[in-house]
Amino acid sequence: MPKFNPTLATAIGVSILTSAVAVGASVYMGQSYTDMAVNKALVEQLPGAVDKTLKDREIAKINAAKAKILSNWSGAADTSIEGRHIYGSMDAQFTLVEFSDLECPYCKRFHDTPKQMADKSEGRINWEWQHYPLAFHNPVAEVAAHASECVGEVAGNKAFWAFTGEWFARTQLNGQGVEDVERLAQEVGAPLDAYRQCMESGKYQALIEGQVKKGTNMGVTGTPATVVVDNLTGNKLLVKGAQSTQVLLQTMQQLVKMRDEAPNQDKLDTPAEGAVNEIGAQ
Repeated sequence: MPKFNPTLATAIGVSILTSAVAVGASVYMGQSYTDMAVNKALVEQLPGAVDKTLKDREIAKINAAKAKILSNWSGAADTSIEGRHIYGSMDAQFTLVEFSDLECPYCKRFHDTPKQMADKSEGRINWEWQHYPLAFHNPVAEVAAHASECVGEVAGNKAFWAFTGEWFARTQLNGQGVEDVERLAQEVGAPLDAYRQCMESGKYQALIEGQVKKGTNMGVTGTPATVVVDNLTGNKLLVKGAQSTQVLLQTMQQLVKMRDEAPNQDKLDTPAEGAVNEIGAQ
């Protein structure tokens, strides 16, 4: 029987232990490298995931604002007719053609008057927008006018009207403008890229200048100014200033009395004294 050799046994034990440690270390290191790779991948993906989450939240906010804002302008058709921005029934007996400046304090005060009249008229009255940015409110007033047209182009007539209402709600007025016009455009439904492309084109400058010239030729000298049109006869009366509903209704009554007269396309009449005020007298 061979003798027990303690030195040999110790050596064998150490060898086995060393092998076990080596194997364990190898497994551990392999797992560590795997964990490190996974963690690195997660870290690399994290900014993108955070950005997507923030973007999704922002889109949700914009969509919620859009639904709320547009619901206030349900009286406007989704699309404009022959480039005309009309709020209310296309078959209305009377049209309130308003020449307005989105930076004008009096226009802001007046803005809800024709809207309420159209809303409550059961289709007998509609409201049409014409741009009349005043020189001392430029360049912001012209930019606002162009922005409203671009919104109308890429998002529709209802979005155009919603834009005008929200601009008045947010502007600091008198040429100071709105803090974030692009956000406003998005919140009424304008796709941002299409809106930016339209704004960069400057395509509506001629239209805006044409409407200013048209208003001036009709006797408009300040804003707001409303041309009340009898759609049955074509007769028109010019009402200057931020007038009340009562004044506008009286003007319509005067137009009804004029229905026995031949339409006058060249000369624009004005209502009786008291129904017309210059902007400085408001």
